[in-house]
Amino acid sequence: MGEDTQYPDHFVRRLHTIWGEGFLSPGGPEEVKEIVRGIDLSDRILLDVGCGTGGPAIVLARELGVRRVVAIDVEPKLLESAAGYAKTVGVRDKIEFNLVEPGPFPFEDNTFDVAFSKDALIHIVDKSAMYRELLRVLRPGGVFVASDWLGGDNTETAPEWRLFRDLVHLDFTMATASETEAVMIAAGFTDVSTRDRNAWFSELSRYEADQIAGPLRKQLIADFGEEIYQHWLRVRLALADAAAIGALRPTHLRGYKAGSRTVGI
Repeated sequence: MGEDTQYPDHFVRRLHTIWGEGFLSPGGPEEVKEIVRGIDLSDRILLDVGCGTGGPAIVLARELGVRRVVAIDVEPKLLESAAGYAKTVGVRDKIEFNLVEPGPFPFEDNTFDVAFSKDALIHIVDKSAMYRELLRVLRPGGVFVASDWLGGDNTETAPEWRLFRDLVHLDFTMATASETEAVMIAAGFTDVSTRDRNAWFSELSRYEADQIAGPLRKQLIADFGEEIYQHWLRVRLALADAAAIGALRPTHLRGYKAGSRTVGI
């Protein structure tokens, strides 16, 4: 698994440079809070799917009152980093980190009050199976709440998106908001909703590209070398262009498992 990692150390460190320690996607703690806005997480047991280097799990455990976070990922080095970071900030006892294989979750039915994910579901190919698993492990009345990088109606044809995909090494399986809603409903979720974040992300990604091209340039070259820097700058510019024309649309997702609501909104 380590040799096939999509998140090598130098890539993780670059993402932390722009997004903050523990974060492999944009927005930091404020975006985590925005994803779960209106949900009372006090004393809940939460599953974090695709926890990466632990930033979101730490925010949930340290700032939002979650009693216990069970955080899972398929990459051992990311989990090692996440566990170390959680220990450093004093919440290691509230977060359980588990290495999992792709496929069914290693948990019993009706285990969690909340299932959460931040921008990791784009890597999962079988969306239907994933949503069925999320529903299975939620308790009746529990909530699934997440952000995912969705596509727009022009994603398949936009040259800006094709350029980004040609440059980036990550594996993506894209879906639109309407496709995602349909798959969640078919899996059994109720009160499904989506919230488009493209306008926010378009502005943020352009700012980040400008920072990489300008104020962060010397630091990034010193840390990673000219070749990696130049390639990553092209990636980030292409990402900003793809977001600007709506081919990449970060979106908040929410859906409930039938039953008496255990988590209010």
